[in-house]
Amino acid sequence: MVFKFSQRLFYALFFLFSLGLQAQSIQRCDPPYWFKEMGCDTLQLLLYGDGIDKAEIQVKGGPKILKSVAGIGKGYRLIYVKINSRKQGDFSINCNVNQQVSRYLFSMREKPRSSAAIAASDRMYLLMPDRFANANPGNDDVKTMLEKANRNDLHGRHGGDLAGIQQRLDYITDMGFNALWMTPVLENNQPSQSYHGYACTDHYRVDPRYGSMEEYIDLANKCRSKGIKFVLDVVYNHVGNEHALFKQLIAKDWFHFRDTFFRTNYRVSSLSDPYAAASEKSTMLHGWFDKHMPDVNQDNVHVQRYLIQNSLWWIAVTQASALRVDTYPYSQPGFLKRLNIEIKRAFPHLFIFGETWEHTLAAQAYFAPSVFQPKSKSIAGLPHAVTDFQFCFGLHQALNEPFGWNTGLSRLYYLFASDLVYRNPRMLVTFADNHDLNRMHAVFGQDISKTKMALSLMYMGRGIPCVFYGTEILMKDTGAHGAIRRDFPGGWPDDEKNGFSPDGRTAEQQEMCDYIRRLAQIRQQYASLFTVGKRTQYIPEDGVYAFFLEGEEDVIGVFVNQSSTPKAIIASRYSDIRADWAKGSNNLTANTTGFYTSGISPMSTTIIHFPRKP
Repeated sequence: MVFKFSQRLFYALFFLFSLGLQAQSIQRCDPPYWFKEMGCDTLQLLLYGDGIDKAEIQVKGGPKILKSVAGIGKGYRLIYVKINSRKQGDFSINCNVNQQVSRYLFSMREKPRSSAAIAASDRMYLLMPDRFANANPGNDDVKTMLEKANRNDLHGRHGGDLAGIQQRLDYITDMGFNALWMTPVLENNQPSQSYHGYACTDHYRVDPRYGSMEEYIDLANKCRSKGIKFVLDVVYNHVGNEHALFKQLIAKDWFHFRDTFFRTNYRVSSLSDPYAAASEKSTMLHGWFDKHMPDVNQDNVHVQRYLIQNSLWWIAVTQASALRVDTYPYSQPGFLKRLNIEIKRAFPHLFIFGETWEHTLAAQAYFAPSVFQPKSKSIAGLPHAVTDFQFCFGLHQALNEPFGWNTGLSRLYYLFASDLVYRNPRMLVTFADNHDLNRMHAVFGQDISKTKMALSLMYMGRGIPCVFYGTEILMKDTGAHGAIRRDFPGGWPDDEKNGFSPDGRTAEQQEMCDYIRRLAQIRQQYASLFTVGKRTQYIPEDGVYAFFLEGEEDVIGVFVNQSSTPKAIIASRYSDIRADWAKGSNNLTANTTGFYTSGISPMSTTIIHFPRKP
């Protein structure tokens, strides 16, 4: 009996001792592996494990520990190692506790080849993975995720996934899009409204309700094989309050805190305002975006390194062509400068554009390569472009008010006349709605003529057009975010209507699909006109706004008639344009000559191709 008791005690103590050793092993490392030739020989490693903050950490296989950061919370260890960015092989990270060593094998991989760069002639498609198509109902609910699927809840998760998107890639290319921007797919393990993706809870994990890491990489590969450029949507300003680094706080100075909750004032203009109060600038930058979105302290150099490495890792993993930075002005300027410089150094092909939801041209241009930055100042620390909210808002006003000296289409004339503030306005990302705004067809009173005019101005104007999913089938929701982000009909097996198929569309929906497809064909066929062609606009008169794109061999004329009566095209008015007017052909209908006899129909756009005169 004594023996049995002693034996039991021995095994119990041995079991507890073994658990202690196991608890102090490295359970996770951010990043999980790295790539060669990433432009920097210093690598930050964030190690996770119970008791690891008290363990001795050694690195074997080449790298040297440069620094072990003090003040990191329980369960974390932050170290910096020196690697040979070009030649570094795999190495071991050893966790030593009382002479008991556990090892984490850290893999160094070859850097993937660069993908095709974004061009000014491209056509971008924006979709929300949860609301586009559901090919795998088996991952709608995941036990470890706080929020379960409920398609009846406008603001809930509906089950769209990566497999559903992959099944629809042919549809996307058939519509003429060659760049895919998905809202974030990283884990958002929040208790409610987790579908949108902008409250990350794990920087290195694909949300399992969308699918696996393998499915995500496979989707990116399939996109490239079909000529679709892959756009990553990243969030630096905030995380979800269920994020491990916040919930089990890594360090207080990784986030912005005050005695009580404080929200950002959302006033982007305060950052460019020469008269702004310092306290209001601070609130803009340091306030939380929402109660469940802690504001990240990007002045902390360790936070900077963590976020920058994370983006470099995902760019390499997906071989992305572009990076869309959410809430760009809300991040610390110093961090953004360092981010842009390091990403451009590692991936020179990558296109970086920031979301700048602002209501003045000056405040928007402040964040883009523009005249607001002295020419002597390097643009390496700037994004390549921003989202053009001024175009979006101007378009809404222009088509919903009568034509006048400074109203109607004249607004767009003045907007484009202000392009002198930008160093490269061709690369601005233009749109008429997105996942945060009312559907454009609703904004234009469900008038298909206005919606078509808006799209023609977007596709033929300077900038890279971005179409929000469902525009092609005239989705028209307004108000609540859950409504404007409604499911694409036909993306779920039990849907009554199928917007992906011509058989499931109304005549008007099919008309819009054909119209968008033709606009895309023009941009693709005459790509050089949009990338390097000369652009000329004329002062709007009598309800008509006209502009031209000229190349070495081709000229395209765009004539937009906002009036209620047909308008003739008078060639003599446009004598600056070296076009062979007698050989013009209408690009949206049949290739016919004698176009000026019929002119421009009311509330419509006429697009004409001309050979260029020598």
